[in-house]
Amino acid sequence: MAFRVAKATVKAVLVYLLYFLVAPLILPMLTLVPGLVESIEFFVIVFVVLMVLSDLTERTIYHCFFNTARALFVIAYLAFSVRDGLFTTNVENISLTVNLTLFYTIAALLSLLELAKTVMQAINFMSERAETGIKP
Repeated sequence: MAFRVAKATVKAVLVYLLYFLVAPLILPMLTLVPGLVESIEFFVIVFVVLMVLSDLTERTIYHCFFNTARALFVIAYLAFSVRDGLFTTNVENISLTVNLTLFYTIAALLSLLELAKTVMQAINFMSERAETGIKP
């Protein structure tokens, strides 16, 4: 159990370090869209919590549940945050519109792949338990 706690802690610290190192670099772009910084912070916090819970419950069926929840959270976050995929901002006399539909589509498809992977892991976990006769 101590190894799982250490592993989860190291992964969480690495993800937060990555976030805190990358955030100042893209902060000028993020300030153009109101509320985007808070939305990204919420996403990182929930993603890290689900990742840590998944690591702590490794080799149990709950591991599959937390991985599935993480994949569904990413899909739902993308669906709610993207809306129509267009971001428009006005800077002085210039109106800038960015179409991110393709980026969000690729990210959602990758999350669907992760969801399918977690479902297959749950099926594999339960079939291994059935073969060995261990109750889940």
